[in-house]
Amino acid sequence: MAAWKNPTPAPRLGVVGRANTGAVFDLQQWAPSAAAARWVEHFWSVTWDRCDADPFESAVITFPVLHLTHEWGTDGVRHGHQLPATLVHGVVERVFTTTLSGAGSVVGAKFRPGGFAARFDRDVSPLTGLVLPVDDELFGTPMLLDDDRDRATEKLDAAIGNHDGDDLVYRGLLALLDQMSSDPQLHRVEQVMALSPWSERTTQRVFRRYVGVPLRWVLCRYRLQHAALAIETEPDTEFADLAVRFGWYDQAHFINDFRAMLGCTPGGYATKHRR
Repeated sequence: MAAWKNPTPAPRLGVVGRANTGAVFDLQQWAPSAAAARWVEHFWSVTWDRCDADPFESAVITFPVLHLTHEWGTDGVRHGHQLPATLVHGVVERVFTTTLSGAGSVVGAKFRPGGFAARFDRDVSPLTGLVLPVDDELFGTPMLLDDDRDRATEKLDAAIGNHDGDDLVYRGLLALLDQMSSDPQLHRVEQVMALSPWSERTTQRVFRRYVGVPLRWVLCRYRLQHAALAIETEPDTEFADLAVRFGWYDQAHFINDFRAMLGCTPGGYATKHRR
């Protein structure tokens, strides 16, 4: 398993204040097998030891994706579930926060947008905002994982990749989402609809079932992630310029959306996290 990590953490899309967390936790990522890569973007792990330090609240501006995790540690209970636990994390509509205390570990599979729904033929909208134990029906058998990063990942990778189905809707959705995430000029729903292979009604239904949140939410989340990263990495950038760059009607709307997601203004975020 070839993992990659930053020896000195740098600002990272979606991870709040990553440049200041190097002494708090260790974050690693690695590629899935070819079989699992149809649905999984990458595997990841986080480990920490806060036994002799105060608890630390970690925050992530989440992507429109689901995660499967196996979690263990001395903290005993995490996300409301007794450890060790194998969990499915639905899309988080605001910011995902968790308190790191004691000594703990997590290994996870970050699915591609729509990948969880396509792999398991499930409507993921009921999972939005929730963290639930993996049920026995998900893989057709109980998923029993070791409290070990490499062994847990190997079993998860094999189980996810053990599927021959092909979902044409998922293929079309991935192509559309790739354009949405990579094109900084896509700011409005009508722009996306011009690229969608489906009608507006069908597109919205596909986003609900496969992604778990509306198309408009996905557009706004991509913009907010990039805006937060720009605040951390571009010290001279004005917030009015960011609002224009990422497609807000004006600076006031940008500030309101930013505050609704992160609970602070862009200025407050800059004070805390700008390098």
